[in-house]
Amino acid sequence: MEIELWQYFSVFLLIGFAGFIDSIAGGGGLIAVPTYLALGVPTELILGTNKCVSSSGTTFAVYRYIKSGSILWQTVIYAIVAALVGSAIGASLSVYLSRSVIFTLLLVVIPLLLYLQAQHMGSLKIKGELTRQQIAIRSSLAGFFIGGYDGLFGPGTGTFLLLAFMLFLHMSTKEASANARIVNYASNISAFIYFLYQGRIFWPIALVAIAGAICGNWLGSGLVINKADKVVVPVFRFVLMLLMLKCGYDLFLA
Repeated sequence: MEIELWQYFSVFLLIGFAGFIDSIAGGGGLIAVPTYLALGVPTELILGTNKCVSSSGTTFAVYRYIKSGSILWQTVIYAIVAALVGSAIGASLSVYLSRSVIFTLLLVVIPLLLYLQAQHMGSLKIKGELTRQQIAIRSSLAGFFIGGYDGLFGPGTGTFLLLAFMLFLHMSTKEASANARIVNYASNISAFIYFLYQGRIFWPIALVAIAGAICGNWLGSGLVINKADKVVVPVFRFVLMLLMLKCGYDLFLA
């Protein structure tokens, strides 16, 4: 497969934009995967390439979030462990559930999520402290079920984590965005290691895409750290609308 200079440039820009979106509200794969498809990356290498690139870029976003003190380790550790378990279970169940069923469910669920966001997210305030037990239960449940979705299907996982952390763990937009990234990062790293071992990464594109993803994640995480209240909600809405369009297209037009 011969790749021209303009294609490399396009990959850098598009994957950079995907990384920018992903570092703020998740959903970068909704931009990245169609980019790889359009470039003609072999189908069997797309998922591995995407996990490789997104994990590499997210490393820099996670570094900035940790350095800024935005990660609530005593809260998010439950979600990380539960997400890894849920993701493995979801992956094992994926062979039994039709993708058309998932698309249909998402077309129903996404408008509900947008409604919840409109009602609560933009003006959500911390409503008193949760007990240690409440934090453990809520964080574990969010990680397990959304991790299961990640293993079963995947697109928008970070976005769903973001909303769950705000609604159920009373995090601010900045905290929710940062902590959603680190949970999603943990599951992505495990998948990346698997694909790397299997040799399912298209390196001619991945190397340029990684550079773009790093730039995008660095810029996006910086915006969250400094201006979370202004950027997280609009990007959250954008990602959910993009996911709804993808589901509608795959269900009715593909």
